Amino acid sequence: MSNLLRRIRAEFSFIQGNLLTLIVSWLFVFFTFSMTFSFESPFFRELGAPPVIIGLMGSVGAMVLGLVRIPGAVIADKYGRRQIIVMMTFVIAFSFLFYVFAPDWRFVLIGMIISNLSLIYQPALDAILADSVPPEKRGMGYAAVNVIPNIPTIIAPAVAGFLVETYGIVPGMRIVYTVVVFCMLAAAFVRLFFLRETLKNPQRIELGALKVAFKDSFSAIREAWRDMPRTLKFVTLAFLVSAFEEPMFRMFTSLYVLDVVGIGVMEWGIVNTAWVGTTLVLGFPLGKVVDKIGRKRSILFAYSLFIPSTILFISARSFPQLVIVYLMFGIGGCLIMPAYNALLADLIPKEKRGRIMGTIVTMNILATVPASTFGGFLYGVSPVYPFILTIILGLTVSLIILFTVKDPKIKEE
Repeated sequence: MSNLLRRIRAEFSFIQGNLLTLIVSWLFVFFTFSMTFSFESPFFRELGAPPVIIGLMGSVGAMVLGLVRIPGAVIADKYGRRQIIVMMTFVIAFSFLFYVFAPDWRFVLIGMIISNLSLIYQPALDAILADSVPPEKRGMGYAAVNVIPNIPTIIAPAVAGFLVETYGIVPGMRIVYTVVVFCMLAAAFVRLFFLRETLKNPQRIELGALKVAFKDSFSAIREAWRDMPRTLKFVTLAFLVSAFEEPMFRMFTSLYVLDVVGIGVMEWGIVNTAWVGTTLVLGFPLGKVVDKIGRKRSILFAYSLFIPSTILFISARSFPQLVIVYLMFGIGGCLIMPAYNALLADLIPKEKRGRIMGTIVTMNILATVPASTFGGFLYGVSPVYPFILTIILGLTVSLIILFTVKDPKIKEE
């Protein structure tokens, strides 16, 4: 037994310092957003937003997020990671008060815009995470990030389902968003007291610097694209296509499940709990698989699960069928996120990591801008159409990865 404990400690000894701080802060963040995910779109609809407006809200949020990503990347590489992360985590916490007190969907949109403006810190968060994971442990490191903070979330969807079933969509979700405010504040204080800067000699952030960063955004995109190795350009292209399908699931699965599949609110919460449980049980083993078989094979295997499970999702008409679908989604997610993040860290030099990662994620976000509104339009025509489109896009991504992407022989530090 003592030998086993020593092996476990050795296996996870890299979880310390900033990585440990981020994981602890994400315990609060992941729990709250796992509560909101299952019932967010139904909440918006109850506040007066039809599907096309829900899609448009997603597009506006994505557009705002896309506008701040590149300045955020410049800040991460020039002014450091810690300052912007701590400051904006507090702002995000208070932005959710608009959700708590919203009389209609327009107030939610204001909160969404403020929240997404605050996510200017995301490139810094991506960079400080990549800085904090040893190259030889990246598969396990990103698996840890996906698994450990999700441990409390296994009960979150069921709790949200209970609140919505007990109090109704709007009152129940107001309670949920109140929890979000307090948990985001807790995450902000954890980062304030324990997060340490990883960039050498960072400058202090000034308002004028943000203006310059906005001005330099487009040149930063061009420079980042020029600095990308060939494989990274194809990876970026593949995930631009993939990004177009993301709003279809994020914005419209809950509506489809409640409108078409026909299961109850509490059952939908349990389905999401099963999905989270799958990621917890298989996250670390599949993270090791990513390190053993490589990033490319892991991504392709993930899509070999996503595509048939989406077909099953479209035809599902019962609770057991939906559970099977989300178990498959969970397995695929345990592979694709560690593989994709590890591949980016493998390919991007540390000194350019904030800028290039910021550019890639910005391009992905901008791809979701038309996708969200288009998904709302498709859902209005027929609820099944957005998910048929995701199958086509998933096949396209698989072909791009299969024929153009190679795992690097030498990994960046």
